[in-house]
Amino acid sequence: MSEQKRELTKKNQDFIFQFKKLLAQNSKLTGEQIEVIVTEVENNLLETQGKGQTAAQIYGTPTMAVQQYLDPKRTAKKLFDYKFSTLALDTSLAIFMLFAVVFGLTLFFSKNASNQGAGIVSLLLIAALGGSIYTGVVLKLTPNPKAKDKQEPTSRRWVYLLMAVVAWLGGFLILGMLPQVINPTLPPVVYIILGAAAFGVFRWNRKKYGLTGGFFAISQLSQQARLEASKK
Repeated sequence: MSEQKRELTKKNQDFIFQFKKLLAQNSKLTGEQIEVIVTEVENNLLETQGKGQTAAQIYGTPTMAVQQYLDPKRTAKKLFDYKFSTLALDTSLAIFMLFAVVFGLTLFFSKNASNQGAGIVSLLLIAALGGSIYTGVVLKLTPNPKAKDKQEPTSRRWVYLLMAVVAWLGGFLILGMLPQVINPTLPPVVYIILGAAAFGVFRWNRKKYGLTGGFFAISQLSQQARLEASKK
């Protein structure tokens, strides 16, 4: 193991150190079982770092990695094991939180208290549209091991991506022009409160469905799916 550690990058070495420490603190595994798990993670990092991938891209944080190894039921779930609605909701909530905070701060420092583009209806539809489109694009561009048919040509998948980007940008611009009568602008503090409430729902949704990862869980799930596909 010591030889492997010297071959790991500095960041990956730090990741392994924290991972092993947390694994020992949060489990009833024997020392031998911990070493087996740590060795598995090290070997995986040694293989992937040569491709320019970091531990954070593969496992997330050390805490997330520990959760994966201590909860086999959660770990077993891959990208295509989740329903589209579950992934789209997670992504939409993330977008909603981001835009709610941006809207709130923008209005707080803006002289125009009735900024048309910062209406509540625009916010809700931008989040729903963006989450659905992004989820659809990621699922379309990620190799699906469950698919019976062959994957579509790369060129066609990139056309889907371009169409999705155009659709989202077009929707963003149109929604930003909705009239005040159907798209009222709320006080800045309300947007901040809505963002905080969305964060609570965001955490609850992730805990319920076992979603882990960064701000966009689907992105990390896609990276893992691509990595597994490249090994076959």
